[in-house]
Amino acid sequence: MAGPATVACSACHRQPAAAAAIIASSVQKRRKIAEYRAQHQRCRAERRQAPQLPNLPPAAGLLAAALLLAAPAPAAHAYNVRLEDVDSPTMQAGLRAATEGQLEEAERFFQIYLVEDPGSASAYSNLGNVHQQQGRPELAVEDYSKAVDLAPEAPVPYLNRAIAKESQGVAAAAGGDVSRAQALWRSALADCDAAIERDAKEFAAWFDRGNIRMRLEQWEDALTDFSTAADLAPGLPGYRLRHAALLFQNDDDAGAARMMQGIVRKNGNYAEAHVALAAVEWARGEGARAEEQLVRALQQDRSWADVRFVRQNTRWPPRLYEAYERFLAAPSAS
Repeated sequence: MAGPATVACSACHRQPAAAAAIIASSVQKRRKIAEYRAQHQRCRAERRQAPQLPNLPPAAGLLAAALLLAAPAPAAHAYNVRLEDVDSPTMQAGLRAATEGQLEEAERFFQIYLVEDPGSASAYSNLGNVHQQQGRPELAVEDYSKAVDLAPEAPVPYLNRAIAKESQGVAAAAGGDVSRAQALWRSALADCDAAIERDAKEFAAWFDRGNIRMRLEQWEDALTDFSTAADLAPGLPGYRLRHAALLFQNDDDAGAARMMQGIVRKNGNYAEAHVALAAVEWARGEGARAEEQLVRALQQDRSWADVRFVRQNTRWPPRLYEAYERFLAAPSAS
């Protein structure tokens, strides 16, 4: 989930995907926490007609750590989460430790709780979130699978498992095992499908499915997913930026430019959006406009002129990276 700050989160904006209930696994915008919380509360209010059970936020490339604590990212209903889970001092201690980044303590409390009640899907899901944050996606997948078995109608465990499988795929690809990476991403895609089937308004699931489809180079399908996610979560500019980036990847340069112009108009400090728009404007032959956007980004952080920094801290489709690199290589680039 990304916001108008120097670097966008790569997962839901995930990946890594902030605040009381979720800690970003990549780079999360602290200055947008209040806005995300407000958006989350609005979404919860819209879902009051759903079963009256506590909400379990998805990891979405992030650490989903709370049941009733306000979260700055979308929440899905975990249909077998019970009130006694929330009232348990052990569960509360685990959630508190997780939100404070004390992952070993959180792991211990969730494991203790599972000894007390091995049938708690919420405990398994939160334990999986901790393992994912610890860089142990294999264990996370096992935890989420147990949560899926215990709560087969809840979308959150499927979404969380998809995120863990996606990270496994990234590691496999980095190690040169492309076939394993592709298999893991296809499996993650199926989990996102399952989450969406159970809650079509779960915008983090749409967003992460778009991310996975980018991994698989399914550009048109990714565009559809990001468009849906952005429509469901209009308060998250990072979702709309990803939508615009996929418009550009799919050769709708004018549409991408209009959308990005709207984003930077509403979010003037969103450096990544300025940089992306600079690339799009340059590709459209609007050199002066591209220079203007680059200057606005560099006023916030000169690192945006470093291609390596951009690639490490964004999640763009290849055509946008290529356009930005050509722009920076041009003699007139600031």
